[in-house]
Amino acid sequence: MTDETPRPAASGPPAEPDVAPPLPPAPPAPPALPVDAHGAGTEHPAYPAYPGFPGFPAEPAPPVAPRSRRGLALGLAAALVAVVAGGGVGYAVLHDKDGGTDAKPAAAPWTSPTPTATKAFGAKSGGSHYGSLRLMLLPIPTGYSPGPDVDQYGNDVTLDAEQARALVLGDEKGMSAKERKTVGAAVDDLHIEGAGMRTYTEAAGELVVQIRIVQMKNKEAARAQTDYFSAFTKAMGVFRTGPKVKGYPKATCVLPPAEPGDKLDTMTCQATEGDLMVTMTVEGTRPLDKTTAAGLLSRQLDRIKDPGEAV
Repeated sequence: MTDETPRPAASGPPAEPDVAPPLPPAPPAPPALPVDAHGAGTEHPAYPAYPGFPGFPAEPAPPVAPRSRRGLALGLAAALVAVVAGGGVGYAVLHDKDGGTDAKPAAAPWTSPTPTATKAFGAKSGGSHYGSLRLMLLPIPTGYSPGPDVDQYGNDVTLDAEQARALVLGDEKGMSAKERKTVGAAVDDLHIEGAGMRTYTEAAGELVVQIRIVQMKNKEAARAQTDYFSAFTKAMGVFRTGPKVKGYPKATCVLPPAEPGDKLDTMTCQATEGDLMVTMTVEGTRPLDKTTAAGLLSRQLDRIKDPGEAV
């Protein structure tokens, strides 16, 4: 006789169904905030658009370590200055200022050698400079000694056109390949002829100064650089305003964002004299002696002053 008594089910996990149940839909992603050069949501307006330079396209940027913000800000500003200066070439077409409508023979004596032309260096009317860039650099002031080397270039050097171009392009920090290509084309439009650099250190070690002079044929673009540098650094909304430079109202000095706990500070200044673009970088202990630094730049600009308008 067959036992039909129900038997208990075998122990163990129940069999899994052949098809897994559908997962619930993922929640919508939160709206993305605008990202600035530091990787943070930005509250300041987009980069300004200058003639020939509409501004960089908005691209997400990874977060940057807080202590790198200063170097990133200065590097970005330096690179963009090259871009906007090159962008000005379109409207600042080189003019033949020596080819006036008056062709009277009486003008010929001005082309003859004059006592000022016997100087080792100097500036002609119109802003073109002659002579060695090394001689144009401010000599090491009293109370200072030769400073540290600038990368592979040394602490007191002149560069030819190719080396000077590489020096300017070397300022592009944290930029994309497309942006580097744009900067390269802009720098080519400046027609760089050479550069000179000198560094010196204050006796107590509280200031380290680097002065760089870049000579270029495109005086119009060189003259526009300082204006663009000033406008751009203001538009970024992160730079601290530096001191005025006596006698040179268009010279601009800025300091990067201050970071809590930093013992050192940096200031970058830019000015233009004729066909020379002058950049001074000063590093030192906080509080930085900005007044002394601005005085050094004023002395440098006095040395190469354009007989025409001071900028």
